Amino acid sequence: MSNAVVSFVDLVFHHALARPEKPAIILADRVVTYDMMAQGILRVADRIRDLGLPRDALVCLSIDSPIRHMIVGAALFRLGYPVISVPKPGDIVPMQLPIAAFLHESGVPFMAGQRQFVVADDWFTGERRPIIASPPQGFASEETVCCVAMSSGTTGRPKAISLTVKAFQQWVMNYYSTLGLGTWDRFLGLIGMNSSWGYTLAAHSLFAGRTLLHAVTPRDALQMIAVYNVDAVSATSHQLRELVRAQTQAPVPTGSLRTILTGGGLLSRSLIAEARACLCSSIVNLYGSTEAGGTAFANCDQLTEIEGATGFVAPWAEVEIVDEQDKAQPAGIDGILRIRATCQGAPYPPERAALNPSFRDGWFYPGDRGQITRDGLMIINGRTSDVINVGGLKLAPEVIEDVLRQHPVVTEVAAFGSMGDSGIEEISVALVVRTPVADGHVIDWSAERGIPVTRIFLVDTLPKTSSGKVHRDLLKRQLLGT
Repeated sequence: MSNAVVSFVDLVFHHALARPEKPAIILADRVVTYDMMAQGILRVADRIRDLGLPRDALVCLSIDSPIRHMIVGAALFRLGYPVISVPKPGDIVPMQLPIAAFLHESGVPFMAGQRQFVVADDWFTGERRPIIASPPQGFASEETVCCVAMSSGTTGRPKAISLTVKAFQQWVMNYYSTLGLGTWDRFLGLIGMNSSWGYTLAAHSLFAGRTLLHAVTPRDALQMIAVYNVDAVSATSHQLRELVRAQTQAPVPTGSLRTILTGGGLLSRSLIAEARACLCSSIVNLYGSTEAGGTAFANCDQLTEIEGATGFVAPWAEVEIVDEQDKAQPAGIDGILRIRATCQGAPYPPERAALNPSFRDGWFYPGDRGQITRDGLMIINGRTSDVINVGGLKLAPEVIEDVLRQHPVVTEVAAFGSMGDSGIEEISVALVVRTPVADGHVIDWSAERGIPVTRIFLVDTLPKTSSGKVHRDLLKRQLLGT
């Protein structure tokens, strides 16, 4: 018997034989069954073979449609071509990655010196093909790179991270623990396919033979929950906040929901309470990263007593808290977080590893500060570069933002620190407001709640990263010129 890792693509073909009419992916305007998806993979695979790409060549995929994105991605996976997914192909060219071909929709500008191919309608049409569930001869081994993902965190500085076949599949399997085995059938993903999190979640849904739904806006997501009786949802903490806001403004029935998986930022106790009250009582928080996968998770009812609690460290991950000299700290002591996991990625390409200082001596340093309790609960106090130290009072921007968000005229907020004239770091906040508000009022209002804000900036919008996080570095440059 073969020792090859069974991939999500192999299971798509199995489900196409066992349950051909089962919906695989549902969008607002169309549905594709497992049989249709398998046929699409076979047809697209023929088109990819005709391109004559070298073995193991890295292919850049840029397709907005989740259906076509997953079909083309699965065909590349089946043929043994590693994939990197990006929303705009031109943005990745300056990184000079060894990309053999760009597969994208029409309308993408010409990029000098690059092989570009438009994935048109005719890629998905053709005669019906026999479906064979046995794994094809794709990647050479489970240690072969199958996926390259972009990671930027809150800095917005792109870094390429590779995942082997083994690591990718472990990501897929680990979701059985975080989402729950057998407790859901219709899974709505708000996280885009261009991220490693969104793509592996989609792969998990297809691997498990469930139905994947996708929505772009919070209102569309709520409508799909109500219409299709969605029972599981994935959303970043930012997207969850927007879902709560949309549901509060115009409620729809969400009684079918059994669980919500969220992460990607500090989850405040107030957001947990609001989401549980208006969306679903079972909310699972996941702390993870492109570089190390899911690291800690727990149901949010276990996290409400401690601000910054993110979950219990997963058995497939090892987490240490260290000081500035990388000396391990005892339980309960604040310090710098580092992770070592079985599903860990690596800098890509390997020869550029020195350009990514987040990886050192087999550990990944995500840039967060926190502590681990004696029972393995991970508590995050903020980004090492973002924590604001106001004369000894250390506050994470997310904590400040959660307080300011409670002001009745504030719709969006971003907090950051900067050095004041006195030589002490000060808190500045950028606000998007519904109606005009005086700086002094906001400063006094914040002080009453324990937040010593010094400066207020009223802005029309906040710069965001591709995952919806506030781009703090860019915001500081825009407002302070630093």
